Amino acid sequence: MKFHLKVFFLLLSLSLIACDKNDDAQNNPQTPTDGFTIQGQFYDTPNCYIEFSNSQDVIKLFFANGRMFDNNNQINGSTGAYLFSINTTNWVELIILASENPSIATPQYPHIQTGIPYEAAHNGSAIVHNETIESLSPPFMINGMEFGENKNEYPPNDPNFQVHKVGNTNPVLTLNAYNYNTNTQTGNINADYTFKDALGQTITGHYEGSIGILLN
Repeated sequence: MKFHLKVFFLLLSLSLIACDKNDDAQNNPQTPTDGFTIQGQFYDTPNCYIEFSNSQDVIKLFFANGRMFDNNNQINGSTGAYLFSINTTNWVELIILASENPSIATPQYPHIQTGIPYEAAHNGSAIVHNETIESLSPPFMINGMEFGENKNEYPPNDPNFQVHKVGNTNPVLTLNAYNYNTNTQTGNINADYTFKDALGQTITGHYEGSIGILLN
């Protein structure tokens, strides 16, 4: 079992290094649905990432309108856990803990099921829109795309910038479909989520499409 798990993580690591399978495209360009809605306002997030942890006790899902990169090496003096392509303005982080969702570690981590509700953690889960990503110095590029940090500086560059934190009710994520092939490094996910923020606003979101894998 330990051998198979090590092979699984190794393959995930190689998939992360090889390429990002996101495509920056809405599943239905004519009627965009990959995103979240707040008080009737739709914010697009046509990309999805899943992060698996070596601690085997948490799975993180991200939805964004840009690209992401794991920043374990704190590139060019950056300090954030992740880097975002500088065109990123909207993103969602949902943290699924084994302590609140034991099934992700049973019988073997990561055990991802469809059709059941996952409760996202109160601490750390968040929804952000109208973000401005700051360039690094010197600039950091991957395949011609520049990546930077989300510093959440105040006053923000965009007056509509906002971070929605979890209110009294934990967010709920449901995976309608999920598959990932470590050999071809391809996968797809269909997900719905509901998020009530600290102001009592209900935010609903959806994503259907390809995924990128992050490994912590």
